[in-house]
Formats: sequence, structure tokens, C-alpha cells
Amino acid sequence: MPLEIFKAPSFLMLLLVVLLNYMAVGTLIWYQVLWLQKVWHWSPLQFAVGWTPFVICATGAACLAAWMIPRMAAQWILAIGTVTILISNVLMATVRIHQSYWPQIFPSVVLFSFCPDFVYTAGQIIASNSVRRNQQGIAASVIGTLNLYGNSLGLGFASTIEVQIARHSGSQITGYRAALFFGVAIIVLALILDVCFVRLVKDDREGWHEDDHMEEIELTEQAEAIGIHLPNVNH
Repeated sequence: MPLEIFKAPSFLMLLLVVLLNYMAVGTLIWYQVLWLQKVWHWSPLQFAVGWTPFVICATGAACLAAWMIPRMAAQWILAIGTVTILISNVLMATVRIHQSYWPQIFPSVVLFSFCPDFVYTAGQIIASNSVRRNQQGIAASVIGTLNLYGNSLGLGFASTIEVQIARHSGSQITGYRAALFFGVAIIVLALILDVCFVRLVKDDREGWHEDDHMEEIELTEQAEAIGIHLPNVNH
């Protein structure tokens, strides 16, 4: 992978924002499952029913994200996705032990469903616009890879916090809440970084805007370096 890709405008900051989002996503998924099954003693079937809104709303979120791309700057789509996971984490972190599903869990599930589609879509758009044409595939694959790494990394930090807080407080519930508030903290950081440093105008491009002549020169230089002559390429 060419290291120059990381010099592209906003690309490094975009990677950090997307990584923090997926860290919060991984944390929320795990601790929402733990809360519903360990604290509220839901069966797997009850959990499946309780998460039905996620399936429905996530489908709508994918369509909505596609509709928003040509109408809104991608960094704001990313910010909206970040806000949804922020509110979802706050709702989950403050839910009471004896409480019904509807006041906080339901809106948490609904809002959570918008985050992955908004963040992934906006991240891909910003990454593709930030780098040169021949680097867009690499940039897109990096964004996709952050999904798995972010989920694992976030859960690793959150579970460490949970164990330590639970050990010192003597309450497993307090440990769960601490892990979820960790998710809140990193997503607040992600939102600040996105608003302050990630910049891209709305995606209304038609065709390619990179300088093809420069790419031809690069190809010629690479060919000459290995002893191949390209007579039809202009220098």
C-alpha cells in the first residue's frame, strides 16, 4: 500500500473518525446483548424480536444515505451517523434495571441502526474523493477493514474497563455502564474531529477529475525503471 495515500487531505482524520465510530458500535452491540440477556434475562427469541426495528430501520438507513449523498456534504452525513451512535450509547448507558423496553432500549436500537450505513457510506465517499483515482480501491478497502478492527479494538478497551470497574465497585452493572460510557466518550471525540477536521464538498462529480497525463508519466517512469520502453506515452 502506498504510504502517500495517508497524505491525502482529511484522509488520516477520516480514518480516526471511522475507527472511533466502529469502536463505539462494537461496544454498544456487546453490552446491549449483555444487558438484555444477563440483566433483564431475555431469551434469544425475545432479543431477536426486540432487535426487529434494527433490521427495518437499517434497510431504510441504507436508502436514505444513498439519497443524501448528492444533496449533502459527506462529512455531515458522517456527523449524523456519529450523533446517532452517540445518543444510542447514552440511552443504553443510562437505562434503569427495572424499566420497560420502550423508553430507552427501543430508541437506542432504532438510532443505532442508522450509524453503520451513514458512517460507512460517507467514509467511502470521502476516502474516494480524497485520494487519486488509482488509489481509490486501496482507500475504500482501508475504510472497510476498519469495521472489523474497530469493533474488536473497542470491545477490547471496553471489556477491560468493565472488568476493572466491576472489580473495584463490586457491581457488574456498574461495569457495564462504565464500558458504555467509554463508548460515549470516544464517539464524542469522533464527532469533534469530524466537525473540525474532515472536509469535503457534496459529491456532485461527473466523470474523473484526476490528471490522466500525470498518471501516464508515472507509468512511463515505472516502465523505464524496469527496462520497458513505452513509445506511445507522451512525456
